[in-house]
Amino acid sequence: MINNKTSPSAKPSQKEQGLLTWFAQMNRELPGFLKPLLGFSLAINILLMVSPFYMLQVYDRVLTSGSTDTLIWLTVLAVFLLTVYAAADAGRRRSSAIAAEQIEEQISERIFHQFTQSHSSESRLSNDLMVLGRIRSLFQNQLIAPFLDLPFTPLFFVVLFMIHPIIGIVGLIGGAIIFTIAVIAEFTTRNDNEKASAASNQAFELAAGLSRQRSAMVAMGLGNNGLGKWRAAKDLAREYSLQAGAREGMLSATAKSARQILQISILGAGAALAINQQVSPGAIVAGSIVLSRALAPIDQIVGSWRAITQARSAWNQLQSALTENTTVEKITPLPRPAPHLELNRVAVEVPGATGALIQPFSTELNGGSITALVGANGVGKSTLLQTLSGVWPTRSGLVSLGGRDIHDWDNTDRGPYIGYVPQNVELLPGTIAENIARMSDADTKDIITAAHRAGAHEMILALPKGYDTPIDAVNETLSAGQRQLIGLARALFGDPVLLLMDEPTANLDIKAARVVINSFQQAAKRGAIVVVATHDKNLINKTNEVLLIRNNAVLVAQSSKYLNSLVRKSSVTKINRGAIA
Repeated sequence: MINNKTSPSAKPSQKEQGLLTWFAQMNRELPGFLKPLLGFSLAINILLMVSPFYMLQVYDRVLTSGSTDTLIWLTVLAVFLLTVYAAADAGRRRSSAIAAEQIEEQISERIFHQFTQSHSSESRLSNDLMVLGRIRSLFQNQLIAPFLDLPFTPLFFVVLFMIHPIIGIVGLIGGAIIFTIAVIAEFTTRNDNEKASAASNQAFELAAGLSRQRSAMVAMGLGNNGLGKWRAAKDLAREYSLQAGAREGMLSATAKSARQILQISILGAGAALAINQQVSPGAIVAGSIVLSRALAPIDQIVGSWRAITQARSAWNQLQSALTENTTVEKITPLPRPAPHLELNRVAVEVPGATGALIQPFSTELNGGSITALVGANGVGKSTLLQTLSGVWPTRSGLVSLGGRDIHDWDNTDRGPYIGYVPQNVELLPGTIAENIARMSDADTKDIITAAHRAGAHEMILALPKGYDTPIDAVNETLSAGQRQLIGLARALFGDPVLLLMDEPTANLDIKAARVVINSFQQAAKRGAIVVVATHDKNLINKTNEVLLIRNNAVLVAQSSKYLNSLVRKSSVTKINRGAIA
């Protein structure tokens, strides 16, 4: 089970969150991934002492004693320990790659769960998954290694002080200078990197939106306008990126220069001490190597600061996207609900809106009924369907199917009992059969049955590979009516209890519309509750009940023949007045 119960108030903002806080939060959210990395890092940093101690022993013992046996055994021991070092480094690389996969697997599960459970009217699925890739690359490309080595830097400074206090002091001062440069890089580039990342994400989302509207863009000659808008977003991202890059380049060059100066200072200090016979000649070489090991993590962090800040910004973005309690846990499947839909003083709103689109009303719908939602454009028909399907929450009141609160019912368990056809049908990547089967491993017979009921079977057989036709290959050539029929087949798959349709005949010819209307009637005969938002008079005449949405209220007529009277006045004998709030 993956749990994210951190409250929004407890989460640091992108401006406030430092590196230590970031790593602590990652370790808290994804426990277990950091321990093996730190274990291998401890072994690596201890074994990095092999080379300087080997040089120290060669200069101070072998060269003075002239003992070949000592040289051989020192060399054998050093080679063995460096072989262990290679194994530890390989282990850390492997653990880092495994951590990258673990992070992607667990967070992607939370992203998809949040995507399906969120009541927001906007989806950020593709953007969140793209952002997740930046965090994954931090581990996959070993950019995390300098941070794992940084806690062991004091160990190398201790060794420098053991060689000689003056050498230790020189190394410590130099390390403080380079660390200061790293801190300056953190504070001077963070803002620009975050702005560049946000602008780049905006350009990506814009390009994705343009690709979905290719036909309209080509037809109306919007290509240059779209290019201009996309380029403006990219130019903004590039401007911030160049600003951050200029600062990073200057700081990185300064850090490298300071490191070279420090290396010379250590060699000079060691030589001066050796001249005064306070240290051995081997200490000069050993001190230089140890200092190089001590400063390597800081130097690497400064050099890769942009990738690091982008990964941290990506983590912050995902934390913002997952502020809801996205607990993924096993559920107990419920039996097929009774075909009884009850709306108890339900008020409807678009998520994020300030007021109710439809004021509270109540009604009950039973299996075998076909109900039409009618009203002018924009009055809330589609919004009401979204609410009845459980996609959007109610503003107030309760929607229950078979006695179970739809909005408190896990969508993976609720979904098979609901068929939904949106106003604009978009098919998922995969084959036509997979789309009809709702991406499940369904029996071919059930898929074909659903297609027959929707009147889509003959049309599908006429496609290049029939039911195995990849949607990506034909999506541009499928008409709106063909997508509508496939979407209807998907809705009818599994014989759902509740069937919700938004303008299902809008893109169909007369013959296809008759087939669709017949499919509704057959679904009702099988006991389903059918609710249709429509302006089609032929379809309205086939319904048992009409819900007229007017002036933010729902008026309920018990037969379509009373619709005209209902439109003219809000009180007629056949209106269920108890259903009007």
